[in-house]
Amino acid sequence: MMHWMLRSRQAFAGGLLLAMAASPAFAAPQPPAPAPVAPQAAPTQETARRISGIEARQALAKGEAVLVDVRPKESYAASHAEGALSIPLSDLGSRAGELPKDKLVITYCT
Repeated sequence: MMHWMLRSRQAFAGGLLLAMAASPAFAAPQPPAPAPVAPQAAPTQETARRISGIEARQALAKGEAVLVDVRPKESYAASHAEGALSIPLSDLGSRAGELPKDKLVITYCT
């Protein structure tokens, strides 16, 4: 019986070693996984970057920006900057997908 227990312990010990050798702690080193990128919150009136009129005109002239009139549709219909899109502020969140992701989005309301 002692002989069987000895064999049993050896078998168990061997199984334990195999399990440990296959565990991640003993595996070959892997490069670290890239850190997840947290989605950026949409800018608010307080956090939105401000630019000068000159900088806005230059970005628009180079095709690096899009101009968005965020006033109500009636105000846009009465008068608006040349080339401006009309997306009222109340609709901006739901229509943000219409804006290009590769350009500066310049909003105005006066």
